Amino acid sequence: MHLPMHRRTFLRASGITLALPFLESMGRAASAAAQTEPPRRLLLIGTPFGFDPVSLIPPKAGRDYPLTSHLEHLKDHRDDFTLITGISHPFVTGAHETERVLLTGAPMDGAQNLRNTISLDQEFAGHMRGKTRYSSLVLSTGGPTTHSPSLSYTPNGVPIPAIESPSDIFARLFLDSTPQQAAMELEHISEGRSMLDFVGEQAKRLSRRVSANDRARLDEYFDSVRDVEQQLQMSREWASRPKPKPMGKAPKDIDGPGQQPSKLQLMFDIVHLALVTDSTRSISLRTFTEHHNLTHHGQEPEKLAELRKTEVELLTVFNGLLTKLKSSKEGAGQAMLDNTMVLLTSNMRDGNTHRAYDLPAILAGGGFKHGQHLAFNPRLLETLDEAKLPEITRRPQIGANQAPLCNLYVSLLQRGGVETDRFGSSKGTLTGLELA
Repeated sequence: MHLPMHRRTFLRASGITLALPFLESMGRAASAAAQTEPPRRLLLIGTPFGFDPVSLIPPKAGRDYPLTSHLEHLKDHRDDFTLITGISHPFVTGAHETERVLLTGAPMDGAQNLRNTISLDQEFAGHMRGKTRYSSLVLSTGGPTTHSPSLSYTPNGVPIPAIESPSDIFARLFLDSTPQQAAMELEHISEGRSMLDFVGEQAKRLSRRVSANDRARLDEYFDSVRDVEQQLQMSREWASRPKPKPMGKAPKDIDGPGQQPSKLQLMFDIVHLALVTDSTRSISLRTFTEHHNLTHHGQEPEKLAELRKTEVELLTVFNGLLTKLKSSKEGAGQAMLDNTMVLLTSNMRDGNTHRAYDLPAILAGGGFKHGQHLAFNPRLLETLDEAKLPEITRRPQIGANQAPLCNLYVSLLQRGGVETDRFGSSKGTLTGLELA
């Protein structure tokens, strides 16, 4: 019986490495791999200023909603996405600073009263740990970090620094370390393990001298230590594995103002490479466009027109990402988009009002039954008229005519194979969102 061989099989002896030619056994291995179930992935994209509601939100819910001027730029994927409106994080107040809790849903009463929690991408990544080289990628297209250094937070609510350089991400995905760099990386991993061994022994001795309540807290600590040890062991294993061969040339970073669409396009290209090579299955991306001053348009026609143009640029690039994911095939000819949950949302409804409720969300792919507008605040649809906008500036009671955004997050976790019925402020899954 001939066993299938991987195409990257080598002959090694006396320090010499010889690549084998393509053999029929390798073909059987590739065929067998093609029959495996493709992995579930999660891509979360946050934009800080929302969207002009008149341009984005249709005045009708359901499957036969009319395409608005913004949604016209996504019309090729109408059946691949669901527009969700009338959602929010309960117990969250503030303006730009609410970006910090976009993916966590932690209670927040202004910038000074926040104890953040784990973000959705990190919760998802924790259940995928060890299956890919990177449990997650935390990315950003740059811009001021006064409101949020990234969208991702650890279980203890600590922000995870975002990578802004596409060339840096490309190097992490494809470029092998030099022997010296690899040795240093393994040394750092070993140092981390020995430190954990030391504090673990210290904690075990301490547990024999403390109260029952303190012992319970120490047990939680031990669990955290074991979790980190497992991560270190996985890091050691991945450090010894070769990276995928580079797909194309390394990108050149785009610097300077006024090039946000190009920066976002380049970042989306890198995101696609990371997913195609299965280097990670969890990605968060904080987008930034240089139009903060335009969001304070006060209904001035010139500023409003420029704002809408900027938002269209973002949606056009987003449409290109969906096209690329849909055209990429995997498994038995499935579109990668079918196994990738892509969420574009914001911490504010729009920058002009700074509302942290009636948030917009576009969910694409992931195997859901799309092609609909889920509207959880009917009153919002009744006021999508520029002449009536001044009438709806009063803030409603928190939670009124809103669905918890974390309900959507629970739906995404469950679709990704995570067995849970709670996340953040959720009260279940998102009503109306069904599997295909």
